[in-house]
Amino acid sequence: MRISVVMPTYNRAAIIERAVRSVLAQTHADLEMIVVDDGSTDDTAAVLAAFADPRLIHLRYSPNRGGNYARNRGIERATGEIVSFIDSDDEFLPHKLAVIARTFAERPEADGVVDSFVIHKPGAHGIQVRNRDNPVIDDPATFRTAVFGRRMYKATPAISVRRRVLTEIGMFDETLRRRQDMDMLLRLCRAHRCISIADRLWIKHWTPGAISTKRDTFVEAAIAICERHPDYLSEPSYRTGLERDIGRHFVRLARAGEWSVFGRDMARLRQWGRLGVSPWRLVLRRLLQPRRKRLVPAR
Repeated sequence: MRISVVMPTYNRAAIIERAVRSVLAQTHADLEMIVVDDGSTDDTAAVLAAFADPRLIHLRYSPNRGGNYARNRGIERATGEIVSFIDSDDEFLPHKLAVIARTFAERPEADGVVDSFVIHKPGAHGIQVRNRDNPVIDDPATFRTAVFGRRMYKATPAISVRRRVLTEIGMFDETLRRRQDMDMLLRLCRAHRCISIADRLWIKHWTPGAISTKRDTFVEAAIAICERHPDYLSEPSYRTGLERDIGRHFVRLARAGEWSVFGRDMARLRQWGRLGVSPWRLVLRRLLQPRRKRLVPAR
Protein backbone atom coordinates (compact mmCIF):
# COMPACT_ATOMS: atom_id res chain seq x y z
CA MET A 1 0.00 0.00 0.00
CA ARG A 2 1.59 3.22 -1.14
CA ILE A 3 1.30 6.23 1.16
CA SER A 4 1.84 9.79 -0.05
CA VAL A 5 3.15 12.15 2.63
CA VAL A 6 2.41 15.82 1.92
CA MET A 7 4.41 18.57 3.61
CA PRO A 8 3.85 22.29 3.01
CA THR A 9 6.76 24.57 3.80
CA TYR A 10 7.57 28.25 3.72
CA ASN A 11 11.04 29.58 4.59
CA ARG A 12 11.89 26.66 6.87
CA ALA A 13 15.24 25.69 5.35
CA ALA A 14 16.85 25.69 8.79
CA ILE A 15 14.61 22.94 10.16
CA ILE A 16 12.97 20.92 7.36
CA GLU A 17 15.78 18.35 7.15
CA ARG A 18 14.58 16.62 10.33
CA ALA A 19 11.05 16.20 8.99
CA VAL A 20 12.21 14.95 5.60
CA ARG A 21 14.63 12.42 7.10
CA SER A 22 11.96 11.11 9.44
CA VAL A 23 9.69 10.31 6.49
CA LEU A 24 12.32 8.79 4.22
CA ALA A 25 13.55 6.59 7.11
CA GLN A 26 10.16 4.93 7.65
CA THR A 27 10.07 1.16 8.07
CA HIS A 28 7.21 1.18 5.55
CA ALA A 29 9.17 1.88 2.38
CA ASP A 30 6.34 2.12 -0.17
CA LEU A 31 5.96 5.87 0.08
CA GLU A 32 6.43 9.14 -1.68
CA MET A 33 7.08 12.44 0.05
CA ILE A 34 5.72 15.54 -1.65
CA VAL A 35 7.23 18.77 -0.31
CA VAL A 36 5.26 21.78 -1.49
CA ASP A 37 7.40 24.91 -1.30
CA ASP A 38 4.89 27.72 -0.90
CA GLY A 39 6.93 30.66 -2.17
CA SER A 40 10.06 30.28 -0.02
CA THR A 41 12.84 32.81 -0.48
CA ASP A 42 15.45 31.01 1.62
CA ASP A 43 17.61 27.92 0.91
CA THR A 44 14.76 25.41 0.98
CA ALA A 45 15.46 24.21 -2.56
CA ALA A 46 19.14 23.58 -1.79
CA VAL A 47 18.32 21.62 1.37
CA LEU A 48 15.91 19.37 -0.52
CA ALA A 49 18.25 18.92 -3.46
CA ALA A 50 20.80 17.33 -1.10
CA PHE A 51 18.52 14.29 -0.63
CA ALA A 52 19.34 11.64 -3.22
CA ASP A 53 16.06 9.78 -2.85
CA PRO A 54 13.69 9.37 -5.81
CA ARG A 55 10.75 9.14 -3.40
CA LEU A 56 11.16 12.84 -2.57
CA ILE A 57 9.19 15.16 -4.85
CA HIS A 58 9.70 18.91 -4.63
CA LEU A 59 6.98 21.24 -5.93
CA ARG A 60 7.53 24.99 -6.00
CA TYR A 61 4.88 27.70 -6.19
CA SER A 62 4.98 31.47 -5.93
CA PRO A 63 3.78 33.71 -4.39
CA ASN A 64 3.05 32.38 -0.91
CA ARG A 65 -0.63 31.39 -0.64
CA GLY A 66 -0.82 29.52 2.66
CA GLY A 67 -0.55 26.00 4.02
CA ASN A 68 -3.95 24.81 2.79
CA TYR A 69 -3.18 25.84 -0.78
CA ALA A 70 0.12 23.95 -0.53
CA ARG A 71 -1.49 20.83 0.94
CA ASN A 72 -4.07 20.74 -1.82
CA ARG A 73 -1.42 20.95 -4.52
CA GLY A 74 0.36 18.06 -2.83
CA ILE A 75 -2.83 15.98 -2.71
CA GLU A 76 -3.40 16.63 -6.42
CA ARG A 77 0.13 15.38 -7.18
CA ALA A 78 -0.11 12.33 -4.90
CA THR A 79 -0.26 8.80 -6.33
CA GLY A 80 -0.63 6.81 -3.10
CA GLU A 81 -3.86 5.18 -1.99
CA ILE A 82 -3.44 6.89 1.39
CA VAL A 83 -2.39 10.49 2.05
CA SER A 84 -0.71 11.45 5.33
CA PHE A 85 0.54 14.88 6.35
CA ILE A 86 3.52 16.32 8.17
CA ASP A 87 4.44 19.89 9.01
CA SER A 88 7.95 21.12 8.38
CA ASP A 89 8.79 21.46 12.07
CA ASP A 90 7.51 18.00 13.10
CA GLU A 91 8.87 14.46 12.97
CA PHE A 92 7.49 11.01 12.21
CA LEU A 93 8.47 8.13 14.46
CA PRO A 94 9.99 5.30 12.37
CA HIS A 95 6.89 3.07 12.52
CA LYS A 96 4.29 5.77 11.74
CA LEU A 97 3.45 4.73 8.19
CA ALA A 98 3.68 1.00 8.94
CA VAL A 99 0.96 1.39 11.56
CA ILE A 100 -1.15 3.54 9.24
CA ALA A 101 -0.84 1.04 6.38
CA ARG A 102 -1.73 -1.85 8.66
CA THR A 103 -4.71 0.01 10.12
CA PHE A 104 -6.22 0.77 6.70
CA ALA A 105 -5.55 -2.81 5.54
CA GLU A 106 -7.27 -4.27 8.60
CA ARG A 107 -10.12 -1.75 8.46
CA PRO A 108 -11.10 -1.47 4.77
CA GLU A 109 -14.35 0.29 5.74
CA ALA A 110 -12.39 3.20 7.28
CA ASP A 111 -11.67 6.22 5.08
CA GLY A 112 -9.88 8.31 7.68
CA VAL A 113 -7.60 7.56 10.64
CA VAL A 114 -6.54 9.93 13.42
CA ASP A 115 -3.56 8.78 15.48
CA SER A 116 -1.92 9.95 18.71
CA PHE A 117 1.34 11.84 19.16
CA VAL A 118 3.83 13.49 21.52
CA ILE A 119 4.60 17.17 22.02
CA HIS A 120 8.18 18.30 22.62
CA LYS A 121 8.46 21.82 24.01
CA PRO A 122 11.67 23.60 25.06
CA GLY A 123 11.69 24.58 28.73
CA ALA A 124 13.99 26.03 31.34
CA HIS A 125 15.21 22.54 32.23
CA GLY A 126 15.41 21.00 28.77
CA ILE A 127 12.89 19.48 26.40
CA GLN A 128 9.59 18.75 28.08
CA VAL A 129 7.09 16.19 26.87
CA ARG A 130 3.34 15.80 26.86
CA ASN A 131 1.52 12.85 25.35
CA ARG A 132 -1.50 13.53 23.17
CA ASP A 133 -3.36 10.24 23.51
CA ASN A 134 -6.56 9.85 21.55
CA PRO A 135 -9.33 7.47 22.56
CA VAL A 136 -9.95 4.43 20.38
CA ILE A 137 -13.12 5.30 18.43
CA ASP A 138 -14.74 3.53 15.50
CA ASP A 139 -18.35 4.64 15.90
CA PRO A 140 -19.26 7.49 13.48
CA ALA A 141 -21.49 9.41 15.91
CA THR A 142 -18.94 9.13 18.71
CA PHE A 143 -16.17 10.27 16.39
CA ARG A 144 -18.06 13.39 15.31
CA THR A 145 -18.94 14.25 18.91
CA ALA A 146 -15.29 13.83 19.91
CA VAL A 147 -14.13 16.25 17.20
CA PHE A 148 -16.74 18.87 18.07
CA GLY A 149 -16.35 18.35 21.81
CA ARG A 150 -12.58 18.80 21.63
CA ARG A 151 -12.09 15.33 23.13
CA MET A 152 -9.76 14.38 20.30
CA TYR A 153 -6.34 15.75 19.35
CA LYS A 154 -6.62 16.21 15.61
CA ALA A 155 -3.55 18.15 14.47
CA THR A 156 -3.08 17.82 10.71
CA PRO A 157 -0.08 15.39 10.92
CA ALA A 158 -2.29 13.05 12.98
CA ILE A 159 -4.68 12.63 10.04
CA SER A 160 -4.41 10.04 7.25
CA VAL A 161 -7.11 9.72 4.59
CA ARG A 162 -7.82 7.71 1.47
CA ARG A 163 -6.84 9.93 -1.45
CA ARG A 164 -10.05 9.38 -3.45
CA VAL A 165 -12.11 10.52 -0.45
CA LEU A 166 -10.05 13.69 0.01
CA THR A 167 -10.85 14.58 -3.58
CA GLU A 168 -14.54 13.84 -3.06
CA ILE A 169 -14.90 16.20 -0.08
CA GLY A 170 -12.99 19.05 -1.68
CA MET A 171 -9.68 18.67 0.20
CA PHE A 172 -8.72 21.58 2.50
CA ASP A 173 -10.59 24.87 2.59
CA GLU A 174 -8.03 27.35 1.26
CA THR A 175 -9.86 30.32 2.78
CA LEU A 176 -9.26 29.12 6.35
CA ARG A 177 -6.20 30.47 8.14
CA ARG A 178 -6.56 28.10 11.07
CA ARG A 179 -8.43 24.95 12.16
CA GLN A 180 -8.32 23.52 8.67
CA ASP A 181 -7.85 20.09 10.24
CA MET A 182 -11.09 20.33 12.21
CA ASP A 183 -13.06 21.60 9.21
CA MET A 184 -11.74 18.86 6.93
CA LEU A 185 -12.43 16.13 9.49
CA LEU A 186 -15.99 17.32 10.04
CA ARG A 187 -16.69 17.30 6.31
CA LEU A 188 -15.02 13.91 6.02
CA CYS A 189 -16.95 12.19 8.80
CA ARG A 190 -20.34 13.40 7.55
CA ALA A 191 -20.44 10.76 4.84
CA HIS A 192 -17.36 8.61 5.47
CA ARG A 193 -16.22 6.38 8.31
CA CYS A 194 -13.39 7.76 10.43
CA ILE A 195 -11.64 6.09 13.34
CA SER A 196 -9.06 7.13 15.91
CA ILE A 197 -6.25 5.06 17.39
CA ALA A 198 -4.14 5.33 20.52
CA ASP A 199 -0.76 4.63 18.87
CA ARG A 200 1.67 7.55 19.29
CA LEU A 201 3.21 7.87 15.85
CA TRP A 202 4.88 11.27 15.56
CA ILE A 203 6.41 14.17 17.47
CA LYS A 204 5.09 17.69 17.38
CA HIS A 205 7.98 20.07 18.03
CA TRP A 206 6.62 23.26 19.57
CA THR A 207 7.85 26.20 17.52
CA PRO A 208 7.36 29.88 18.41
CA GLY A 209 5.44 31.67 15.68
CA ALA A 210 3.52 28.61 14.48
CA ILE A 211 -0.05 29.35 13.39
CA SER A 212 -1.49 27.38 16.30
CA THR A 213 0.35 29.66 18.76
CA LYS A 214 -1.02 32.91 17.34
CA ARG A 215 -3.77 34.06 19.65
CA ASP A 216 -4.87 36.94 17.43
CA THR A 217 -6.38 34.55 14.84
CA PHE A 218 -8.35 32.37 17.26
CA VAL A 219 -11.75 34.08 17.35
CA GLU A 220 -12.05 34.50 13.59
CA ALA A 221 -11.16 30.83 13.14
CA ALA A 222 -13.76 29.77 15.74
CA ILE A 223 -16.44 31.86 14.04
CA ALA A 224 -15.52 30.41 10.64
CA ILE A 225 -15.92 26.85 11.93
CA CYS A 226 -19.29 27.67 13.51
CA GLU A 227 -20.57 29.23 10.28
CA ARG A 228 -19.42 26.25 8.20
CA HIS A 229 -20.76 23.72 10.72
CA PRO A 230 -23.84 25.26 12.42
CA ASP A 231 -24.49 22.20 14.58
CA TYR A 232 -21.42 23.26 16.56
CA LEU A 233 -23.73 25.88 18.07
CA SER A 234 -27.07 24.09 17.99
CA GLU A 235 -26.12 20.70 19.47
CA PRO A 236 -25.51 20.92 23.26
CA SER A 237 -23.06 18.01 23.31
CA TYR A 238 -20.97 19.76 20.66
CA ARG A 239 -20.97 23.18 22.34
CA THR A 240 -18.93 21.92 25.28
CA GLY A 241 -15.68 22.04 23.34
CA LEU A 242 -16.45 25.43 21.77
CA GLU A 243 -17.21 27.07 25.10
CA ARG A 244 -14.15 25.53 26.74
CA ASP A 245 -11.93 26.79 23.93
CA ILE A 246 -13.29 30.33 24.07
CA GLY A 247 -12.90 30.55 27.83
CA ARG A 248 -9.35 29.23 27.64
CA HIS A 249 -8.51 31.70 24.86
CA PHE A 250 -9.43 34.73 26.95
CA VAL A 251 -7.71 33.40 30.07
CA ARG A 252 -4.50 32.94 28.07
CA LEU A 253 -4.76 36.45 26.68
CA ALA A 254 -5.19 37.86 30.18
CA ARG A 255 -2.26 35.91 31.60
CA ALA A 256 -0.08 37.09 28.71
CA GLY A 257 -1.18 40.70 29.18
CA GLU A 258 -2.52 40.89 25.63
CA TRP A 259 -5.34 43.23 26.57
CA SER A 260 -5.78 44.85 23.17
CA VAL A 261 -6.48 41.45 21.58
CA PHE A 262 -8.66 40.57 24.58
CA GLY A 263 -10.87 43.63 24.07
CA ARG A 264 -10.99 43.26 20.32
CA ASP A 265 -12.03 39.59 20.51
CA MET A 266 -14.70 40.29 23.12
CA ALA A 267 -16.11 42.98 20.83
CA ARG A 268 -15.96 40.65 17.81
CA LEU A 269 -17.96 37.94 19.57
CA ARG A 270 -20.58 40.48 20.67
CA GLN A 271 -20.78 41.81 17.11
CA TRP A 272 -21.17 38.28 15.75
CA GLY A 273 -24.00 37.72 18.20
CA ARG A 274 -24.50 33.98 17.77
CA LEU A 275 -22.55 32.56 20.69
CA GLY A 276 -25.61 32.50 22.96
CA VAL A 277 -23.64 32.97 26.19
CA SER A 278 -21.49 35.78 27.53
CA PRO A 279 -17.77 35.20 26.88
CA TRP A 280 -17.18 36.57 30.38
CA ARG A 281 -19.14 33.65 31.81
CA LEU A 282 -16.94 31.25 29.86
CA VAL A 283 -13.85 32.98 31.22
CA LEU A 284 -15.12 32.63 34.79
CA ARG A 285 -15.98 28.99 34.20
CA ARG A 286 -12.47 28.36 32.89
CA LEU A 287 -10.86 30.10 35.85
CA LEU A 288 -12.79 27.91 38.27
CA GLN A 289 -11.61 24.72 36.58
CA PRO A 290 -8.51 22.92 37.96
CA ARG A 291 -5.30 23.74 36.13
CA ARG A 292 -3.92 21.01 33.87
CA LYS A 293 -0.69 19.30 34.82
CA ARG A 294 2.44 21.02 33.60
CA LEU A 295 4.74 19.54 31.01
CA VAL A 296 7.21 17.07 32.46
CA PRO A 297 10.91 16.96 31.55
CA ALA A 298 11.84 14.41 28.89
CA ARG A 299 14.02 11.53 29.99
